[in-house]
Amino acid sequence: DEPSEWEKTELDQAQVEQRIKEYNSQINSNLFMSLNKDGSYAGFIKVQLKLVRPVAVPATNRVPAPQAGRPHPQGVKRRTSFYLPKGTVKHLHILSHTRASEVIDALLRKFTVIDNPRKFALFERSEKDEQ
Repeated sequence: DEPSEWEKTELDQAQVEQRIKEYNSQINSNLFMSLNKDGSYAGFIKVQLKLVRPVAVPATNRVPAPQAGRPHPQGVKRRTSFYLPKGTVKHLHILSHTRASEVIDALLRKFTVIDNPRKFALFERSEKDEQ
């Protein structure tokens, strides 16, 4: 619980380019960052999911046969819920101007989750000295 002040520091183009080179030199995978001509940058982020509630996904397309004397209800949307395994990891390709809500939407689409995106939050986690 170290006190810190969050200040938004603007970097010039040369500083951004230098930081991207430093980052890419430390990466031992193909998840590199690149600098675009307009000054924005693109790269991959690793998202580790730690959900505490089940998520809803569309049910399979298999529709049970209607029972005798009961018509099959039309327009009924079927869904099922399950828990994602803790520590599930996804890599997303994003741009420097991608908003957190857009990252959440992209993750939900990747897992075909139909829950409201406002139920989810995105947090940054960093490790220091393996802690």
